[in-house]
Amino acid sequence: MTAPVIEAIGVRKRFGDHDVLRGVDLVVHPHEVVVLIGASGSGKSTLLRTMNLIERVDDGQILLAGTDITDPRIDADATRARIGVVFQHFNLFPHLTVLDNVTLAARRVHRTPRAVAAQRGRDLLSALGLGDKADAYPDRLSGGQQQRVAIVRAIMTEPELLLLDEITSALDPQLVGEVLDLVR
Repeated sequence: MTAPVIEAIGVRKRFGDHDVLRGVDLVVHPHEVVVLIGASGSGKSTLLRTMNLIERVDDGQILLAGTDITDPRIDADATRARIGVVFQHFNLFPHLTVLDNVTLAARRVHRTPRAVAAQRGRDLLSALGLGDKADAYPDRLSGGQQQRVAIVRAIMTEPELLLLDEITSALDPQLVGEVLDLVR
């Protein structure tokens, strides 16, 4: 079997007196899909946030392709550049067009030329039925459209790991299948 893409070993996270993650162990191999199911407030989003170094763990390790990314000496920005994330709340930049939102990381972090990033962005937006929204601003989109833009942004750079936090929650039932097909 191939080496894991991501591995959590005894991960603990506490907020004040509340233990959110209590020794979580998780292994995800390439092309494997893992779904976390639990009650609201059970730590699913917190675990994803620790995997993307938005939250630091209190104890334990997280390995990305075998590298301990919980080591304080790790370059957090370089690590995040290898991971795509879709948050529960889309986190689109309101002052940027849809196309600029989806190409920003490709251009700034991955140094993809503007024209190349724009073409890939337009292709992905079209694949999700948003080709005509490339020049629109997020406040002109429905919640489902904003969620699809956030998904395009996450897969734009072909990340090693894709973390998805309730990606279909804002979608109409007929769009859920399309979005899951694109992610797959």
